Amino acid sequence: MLAHPEVKKLMIETAKENNIPYQLEVLEAGGTDSGAIHITRSGVPSGVISVPCRYVHSPSEMVSVKDVESAIELLCKVLEK
Repeated sequence: MLAHPEVKKLMIETAKENNIPYQLEVLEAGGTDSGAIHITRSGVPSGVISVPCRYVHSPSEMVSVKDVESAIELLCKVLEK
């Protein structure tokens, strides 16, 4: 899914204001619940904060603790707005 432009702007501005590292991504395969939410009724502005992951959906899935902490911090700061 492509994030709603205003949601994307909010997340990027919040990350910059709080010096939270981020990178933009467009998934070419797979999906999230936001894929259905953003087309519900007349549309719900949506975006996704995800964590880079190696070996996704496997018993050996790996993430960086720093990436998880940054994602949590960004989510909290966005929700505070």
